[in-house]
Amino acid sequence: MVDLYRNNLRNKALHTGRFLFCLTLLIIMAHVLTNKTTDSNIVAYASAANLASAAGIDTDNKRVYDDAGLLNSYEIEELETLSHESGEKAGIEIFILTHNDKNATYPEKYIEDFEDQLPVGDRVYFLYDVYNGEIFMEGYGLAETYIHSKRIDKIFDNVEDYLRNGYYYDAFKTYITMSADYMEDDSELNYDHDYSYDKTPEGFDPNNEYSYDEYDYEGHYRKDELQNSILLDFWFQLFVALVIGGIVVGALAYRSSGRMTAGARDYLDRSRGGLIGRRDQYIRSTVTRWRKPQQNTSSGGSRGGFNAGGFRGGTSSG
Repeated sequence: MVDLYRNNLRNKALHTGRFLFCLTLLIIMAHVLTNKTTDSNIVAYASAANLASAAGIDTDNKRVYDDAGLLNSYEIEELETLSHESGEKAGIEIFILTHNDKNATYPEKYIEDFEDQLPVGDRVYFLYDVYNGEIFMEGYGLAETYIHSKRIDKIFDNVEDYLRNGYYYDAFKTYITMSADYMEDDSELNYDHDYSYDKTPEGFDPNNEYSYDEYDYEGHYRKDELQNSILLDFWFQLFVALVIGGIVVGALAYRSSGRMTAGARDYLDRSRGGLIGRRDQYIRSTVTRWRKPQQNTSSGGSRGGFNAGGFRGGTSSG
């Protein structure tokens, strides 16, 4: 019974060890595949300026970065030409960015990361996040002053239907034209910073569908913090898995040595004590022989006899 118990524990320890070994291999494979996917995603949604530089493209002249593949080569060429001509006339650089990456950061940071790759200048960006169905515009330098939130809302009103119906070229062309026109309109300059806290800003619409105040920036920050957490680090996870596996296997191995926990008390039924039977068991037999004494007529001599055990001593009568 003890041997059977030991064998069962050894088998359990063996199966557990194999399971943990396979689990470790699975974690390693998942980490490798995740790294490959992450690397691909990084290439997919890294700043377009880096991608253009890696491809040997002159980033000083490139204005359209259609990573989502919404435009054909002819449309890109036409928009590049229009962007340069309108931008030079307005005194700004006009950029178009698109992507279809679910792992991309939120629009504002996406544009900021792109802007950080370029020298300081007067620029306006239009980002179309195809995956999330979001559009975002942001201006830098003079473009921030002229193309403020009120004008951005008007641009969105004019391009929204184009984007919804798949007329991407027309949408981006409208954006370029309107942005350049606003750079020549000196009315309502610095609109976003010219208001009074004592009253509601003129033209304020609480139901503005393009408001970014409700955007879940904190959710994106929490996501970034979670991605940088040590709990998601592969080596930390592997270390924890090995420690847990070692503890489990060690405990099973220790228990596999077996311990006799049963005693006489486990087999004794005190409530039914008493004589339950009897028997006679033949072991051996013993035969004893005696010599019959005879009458001795002589006056001398000795008396005595032999038994089965040997000589019995006698005394002289003479």
